[in-house]
Amino acid sequence: MEDTFSQVLDLFPEPIKKIAGFGDDLSTAGFLNGEFMHLIGPLIMGAFGITIGSTILASEEENKTIDQFLSLSISRTRYYTEKYISLIILVFLLSLVFSITLLLSNILFDINLTMHNILYSGFCLFIYGITTGSISYFSGAFFAKVSISVGIGGGVALIGYVFDSVYKTVSSLSYLKYFSLHYYYNDNGVIMNGFDILHLFIMLLITTFCYFFGLLIFNKRDIKS
Repeated sequence: MEDTFSQVLDLFPEPIKKIAGFGDDLSTAGFLNGEFMHLIGPLIMGAFGITIGSTILASEEENKTIDQFLSLSISRTRYYTEKYISLIILVFLLSLVFSITLLLSNILFDINLTMHNILYSGFCLFIYGITTGSISYFSGAFFAKVSISVGIGGGVALIGYVFDSVYKTVSSLSYLKYFSLHYYYNDNGVIMNGFDILHLFIMLLITTFCYFFGLLIFNKRDIKS
């Protein structure tokens, strides 16, 4: 596979290979990092996190059903937090599916992935999904509009991927990587090298900011009824 894949990649220009996420490592882990972790994984996980994050809170307000919950003897903080916890659980379950799929593939086809590789991939996809979902969740708490929340969350993810591709091919624009969520997610080649502690901290910082400031806004503003 490595020799065949190398021959195929040689047909493509170097910038295209960088945008696609393929480096010099053409092992199974290198292939999965370029194909699965760089593109397919974050695409599915990001779309899932953004969809859940943008609808789980804002849709209740748009559909005028939020009053039924807030009329009960629960605080806004509890309502907001429990909705957020459900987002975390759903994203975790999807990342668990990814990890189990890799584990089964490793058992059935002997693709030479260690348990560390599998755990790194699942954990980083989880963090990426939570980060994109939290951005959409924060937007929903602020604007109370599903369409706006989806647009903001999707825009951040898309711009992150574009900036990640641009800085790899245009050296003079290397500073764009610091504005790319995709850079913090997989610049370290997570399935091969594990996560970068600093990058992980930044993504968790974004998540924490979105949660607490979203909660602050949700508690202070008028709820549509």
